Amino acid sequence: MFDDSDVVALTETHLFLDETPLHIPGFQCLHNPRPVFDMSLVIAAVKHSGGVAVFVNDSWSDCVSLWKQSTDGTSLWLQFQRSRATPLFLAVVYVPPKGSPYADEDLFDNITAEVGMIQDLGGSILLTGDFNARTTAANDYVDCCYFANRMPDTLPLRNDFPEV
Repeated sequence: MFDDSDVVALTETHLFLDETPLHIPGFQCLHNPRPVFDMSLVIAAVKHSGGVAVFVNDSWSDCVSLWKQSTDGTSLWLQFQRSRATPLFLAVVYVPPKGSPYADEDLFDNITAEVGMIQDLGGSILLTGDFNARTTAANDYVDCCYFANRMPDTLPLRNDFPEV
């Protein structure tokens, strides 16, 4: 299934700290599960939530390293570096939804600061994951057909609904 893949990133792994993500043959796994701060949250939810995992093809094992990870299981940064090439920093992020007991108002500020650090290092950046962006009735992606091969001056309006 992943024979042609170099990297497989997962969010919401639902793992506890002492659990290991599934094994994908030919891949090493780096993961950052969410620690349990309050067991009543786990009991109420019936399952654990959050956490991120990244599976990196063994062919990249000599040039990938863990650069940084959050203490709350919301992000994992990897650095890919081959010889003198510009390093690529990959962030896999899970942003808990607004109102969640795990929501962190500083998360986007922290990501922005980490991006600034990487820019200072001269690295390239790839952010991926589940940002829990609410797009209501609009697409949660950029529709390239809509733009006819050029970026517009303004984006289309989306339907705004009151917060639940």
